[in-house]
Amino acid sequence: MSMRLITTVIFLNNKKKINGELTMRRRRLRNYLIKKDIQLGLTYRFLFILILFSLFIGFQAYIIIWPVVSGFISKELMNLVRHQIFIRLLFFGLPFIVVIIGFTIVFTHRIAGPIYRFELTLDRLNQGEDVPLIKLRPGDELKELAEKINDMILLIKNSKKSSNNR
Repeated sequence: MSMRLITTVIFLNNKKKINGELTMRRRRLRNYLIKKDIQLGLTYRFLFILILFSLFIGFQAYIIIWPVVSGFISKELMNLVRHQIFIRLLFFGLPFIVVIIGFTIVFTHRIAGPIYRFELTLDRLNQGEDVPLIKLRPGDELKELAEKINDMILLIKNSKKSSNNR
């Protein structure tokens, strides 16, 4: 699968009621890439480690098993076995990599989404705007940090109220 095909995959999200009608909101994969540099960086690193680990395990299996197998199989059959192993690795390995990339992007979305929301809220707060408290979705990470930022927002709001009352 090409990366372009992956980005056009449509995810169905929660049902939403608009003008009394029940509709389905569609989310595209590109909506999951909120902080692309962080999310893709983590995805590439995770994939790199996964591929290195797989190559290491495969190489260890080859070193251990192949000398035993090569003593019982003819040269012609050995070439056929190598070819079949290569084809099966491609057939099962590439879809597995695509699935791993998808899961990693969805997982990093649970981290990048809150970071993005924190940045927007802190930028607005820095500009002196009145900001609402941060509410994270179920399943999002960094909830403790959101609570601390919310405490800071409340402290700033209370200090603005007390200075206005004077």
